[in-house]
Amino acid sequence: MRKDIVFYLNGKRHSLGAEESKMMLADFLRYEKGLTGTKVVCAEGDCGACTVMRFFPAGANSQKEPNFYPINSCITPVATLDGSSLITVEALQKEQELHEVQKAMVNCHGSQCGFCTPGFVMALAGLVEKKIEDKSKTITDQEAKNSMTGNLCRCTGYDGIIEAAKKIDLEKCESLKNRYYNHDQEQDLLNVASTPVKVESDDYSFYAPTSLKAAIEYWDEKDNVRIIASSTDLGVVHNKRRLKLNHLLSLHLIKDLYNVEVENNRIKIGARVTMTQLRREIKNSIPEFAHYLDIFASPQIKNIATIIGNIANASPIGDTPPALLALDASLYLNSKAGEREIKLKDFYLDYKKTTLRDGEMITAVSFEIPEKNYFKIYKNSVRKDLDISTVNFSIYISEDEKEYRIAAGGVAATPIRLIKTEEFLQNNKLDANTVAQAVDILHTEFKPLSDVRASAAYRHMLMENYFKRSISQYMEARS
Repeated sequence: MRKDIVFYLNGKRHSLGAEESKMMLADFLRYEKGLTGTKVVCAEGDCGACTVMRFFPAGANSQKEPNFYPINSCITPVATLDGSSLITVEALQKEQELHEVQKAMVNCHGSQCGFCTPGFVMALAGLVEKKIEDKSKTITDQEAKNSMTGNLCRCTGYDGIIEAAKKIDLEKCESLKNRYYNHDQEQDLLNVASTPVKVESDDYSFYAPTSLKAAIEYWDEKDNVRIIASSTDLGVVHNKRRLKLNHLLSLHLIKDLYNVEVENNRIKIGARVTMTQLRREIKNSIPEFAHYLDIFASPQIKNIATIIGNIANASPIGDTPPALLALDASLYLNSKAGEREIKLKDFYLDYKKTTLRDGEMITAVSFEIPEKNYFKIYKNSVRKDLDISTVNFSIYISEDEKEYRIAAGGVAATPIRLIKTEEFLQNNKLDANTVAQAVDILHTEFKPLSDVRASAAYRHMLMENYFKRSISQYMEARS
């Protein structure tokens, strides 16, 4: 059992105890290491000023995405980076020469007040690392924009930043991984990740076992512990002082939880699979879902946020539950009593309340690949990228039209299935009259609230419009 958190920072090994481990990474960098290039503005993972780059060699994902990738340091506890290698903006410059990303920002006047600039530079450096791996020679306008959806400029200087991204000379770019990561570091980190860690003090504990059995035993016997995945939600509420992340159980060293298995047209996703990994795994088999994930948060968040975390958070406006409900997903719940499988539609009971029993944890989610069946997902939000949903809507229609599944988020205390509407459609021939009657039934199945994002009436209108649009598109494709 290790008693310290171990990671590499700009190529140097660090071993930390409880006091530093419980800090947010951005605070550790700024106040303990003096690396003030990493800025903190929102402390919510919304603006990207705190962006750093991470590589976790022990994760199954590292074999398919073997590069440093951008993450938000403001909402990431230091302890959760155990076994990682990190790079900050200070490490980009080589001796007295700026990185090609920095040169492009200077030449294209991509910086105004400069406060957000390090975050943009790090986001683009992450894109460059991927481009080097892919042996690509250009960055397109859309690629630049996609890579920076998690970064905000208060001076609205986006044109210069996007132009800088497109003018980065990739042929002159040296891989940061080649500079700051080597075989010895990799072997050290893999050895670190193969040993469980428990860091404790009077008011703090962090435990990361290497087996699911050990995790379940610890979870069962401790009353005041939280399971932490990537803290993209918990980190926010911690920073806003609504709760303290004092006693944590992390599953990040359990290799089996990084698995994505496909068998008999069914996909099973482990509890440590990130949104980025999920998108890559389903981009060919479920392109509709993959496209939907494009507007799920930012690259910095998707690179560490897990789909199981999104499910377990039990938010009525979570992005993935409506899609998974329409796919009739199943959850795998593990405890000392063994494993049980339940349908996701039976998981949510009320606002932030689920059917999880004491001592249980979610270890995987599975669902069938739609193939020839009709499947659509819609999201409405004030901003297209990196914004909380106003309404999510998803629909599945089997090829023989004998099964309809309609799900929504943002219109009730939990993500919901519209069972009455589904049953009506299944029992009637699909035509204009049936659709009109189904709309009336649909409105009876939910009672949304009015809040800062939308009125109840607007949410009713969105639901009706999404339903009509999806059915219309389906009927056109069928004819």
